[in-house]
Amino acid sequence: MKPELRELTTPVPASSPVPSPLLTRVRTVMDSLDLDCRCRGKLDAALERFETLENRRQLRGLILDARHQAERIGALLELVGELDTVSTDEADLSVFREIALLFEDIKAAAKRGAEDMVCAGGLDLHGGEAT
Repeated sequence: MKPELRELTTPVPASSPVPSPLLTRVRTVMDSLDLDCRCRGKLDAALERFETLENRRQLRGLILDARHQAERIGALLELVGELDTVSTDEADLSVFREIALLFEDIKAAAKRGAEDMVCAGGLDLHGGEAT
């Protein structure tokens, strides 16, 4: 059976993402200050650099978590391999429940990995500049 790619049910945002709530609050406070134009420009540039660095930090965390989920799926698939030893005259019917739970764990790990990648695709890594 050939794998089939499907569309994600959670679309990746097409527009630029909303800045972090912390950065929004900092900008609100800074906007209330009476700064000269040159100082305000430097402050805005510093805040944009900080936001880009923060987004890259979040991206690293999302990638690491997605990798962890992939490793988890791999380990669970090895355990599901026990299904090859199950026959139609299985005496211990609890094995079916155990294998079902493994499939549920695989589903949860795959969902989390997919959510990580959707979030990663929505991060602004270029400070609002076109890529």
